Amino acid sequence: MDFKDQGGEYPGHNMWGYDQIKEYGYYINEINFNKESFFNKLGKKIKILNLQQQLNLLRDSNNYNIIYSPFIEDVFLLALLKTLGLYNKPIIGMGIDDHTPYKKNIFKKLRQKIVRYIYIHGIDNLLYITEKTYLKSNEYSKLKNGHSFSRSWGADLDFINSFIDKQTEPPTLDYIYSTGGSGRDYKTLIEAFAEINFNLRITTKRDMEQSITKQLTPNISINNTIKPGLDSVSIMRKEYYDALAVAIPLNGAIQNAPIGLTVIWEALAMGKPIICTKNQLHQFDYEKEKVGFIINDKDIEGWKQCIKYLINNPDEAKEMGARGRYLCEKKYNYKLFSKEIIERVNYWNHQHDIEYKTLKRKFKQPTL
Repeated sequence: MDFKDQGGEYPGHNMWGYDQIKEYGYYINEINFNKESFFNKLGKKIKILNLQQQLNLLRDSNNYNIIYSPFIEDVFLLALLKTLGLYNKPIIGMGIDDHTPYKKNIFKKLRQKIVRYIYIHGIDNLLYITEKTYLKSNEYSKLKNGHSFSRSWGADLDFINSFIDKQTEPPTLDYIYSTGGSGRDYKTLIEAFAEINFNLRITTKRDMEQSITKQLTPNISINNTIKPGLDSVSIMRKEYYDALAVAIPLNGAIQNAPIGLTVIWEALAMGKPIICTKNQLHQFDYEKEKVGFIINDKDIEGWKQCIKYLINNPDEAKEMGARGRYLCEKKYNYKLFSKEIIERVNYWNHQHDIEYKTLKRKFKQPTL
């Protein structure tokens, strides 16, 4: 993996515990990605992502005690082999969505059920990103022992603090900021801002719909030149810092994953109030905690009212941001999350040692 970014730094929370596991003292073998390799191209066609990397893991399996992959799609082949009893290394992965089958087509739905079965039975510790995601997944079919949920996933406060401490000027607070590419409903947000005398800045993916960009009023600007991913947050920190608030407009139809959660934590860690479309799998109620507002799907008037409230009540907006930051410091942050990951790595490393010793005793040659 190449962790160098365009801004010279990267946030830990996008590393999903990798760096902290390494600091704890574990040796980690980084499996490089080459999308142009023959097997990765083949894997894309047969819908097994990063097939080359998984084959490399199988080849070098004796060198590892544990397989940890935040994105379980990257270990699908290994989980399949483990489900069939053909692989024995402990696998830890993150459950970003609930994996409940939702397709209407009977064959596509059957495929979803099979994939879900493989993930649940082939991964030893499936750590769901929120408790609500875990509970929803468990409602569909009983999860096996070992699966659980994260109590504290959140932003890397050290990363955010390092930027804030270097600032010599207070934030300008003269715009609302919105970023992200997955499951976004920028159309609704843009329509709301068309009638608001305040600036909106959007950072999004390159292929944003042309039909949306044609509707822009002078107070709305869009930057779609930044490549999203591990390195993007370091470049966007200034946008977060100067914003009055952060808007997360979501497609309400996507309810099988806590979409937008990363941006929410980055905003709260920066001390900004949030306005977010309702998502039943997010960690907590933002309005109840008084750190932001929840908007119904495609509710243009709701967006207008909340945006205008923050514009007209800057002191309250500041207090909401301070409450969000406090929540991050006490309950949801990358250090606490990393401890959870390390706990699981330690547990499964211990289990692997027990199984390995048991196998050695079982197959030990008799003394002649």
